[in-house]
Amino acid sequence: MQRKWLQQLAKQLAFETIVDRRFVNARFADKGGARQLDKVLDEIDEIADHLWQQPA
Repeated sequence: MQRKWLQQLAKQLAFETIVDRRFVNARFADKGGARQLDKVLDEIDEIADHLWQQPA
């Protein structure tokens, strides 16, 4: 289940520069949106933070 969500997010990163709660709710509403993603992956916000970390 986690791999499926991550694959879907990865596909969207080719088209979107921002993956946040609002984006997930809009794009994946039919799959439960951010609430379902939180259940499966333990926090969309943490994923977004890691995706867009600035190098030290």
